Amino acid sequence: MTIILGYLYFFLAILQLLLLSFNYSFSNWIALPKNKNIYLQSELFFVFINGYVILNSSPINWIVGIIMLGHTYGAYTLLFNSKEFYASLDELKAMTSYENILDLISIPTLAIIGFIIIYSSSLTGAI
Repeated sequence: MTIILGYLYFFLAILQLLLLSFNYSFSNWIALPKNKNIYLQSELFFVFINGYVILNSSPINWIVGIIMLGHTYGAYTLLFNSKEFYASLDELKAMTSYENILDLISIPTLAIIGFIIIYSSSLTGAI
């Protein structure tokens, strides 16, 4: 199950890369305030999927747990501090000259997370 989760992150990185090659920024779209519910649903989806992997792994995969905490923090921030969340996104976009900075950050991040999750069982001693 851990390997499937890792490949899901890889698939999302490849999908975002393909969309970016067609000049469509998925990260900029999902980060719009009008798409707050979609973004929140995607964060909660990953919280539950990561939680499922943690509950079904033996020994407990603490690397997936750290990633799950990151998704939990993202959902919390979006629910309770949404003004600061969107203000920080605007500051990030203002600091750089790249229009697709969110995609340029999220694509390698998703790929690295996928790689780490796939090999997390050997890192945590589950093999």
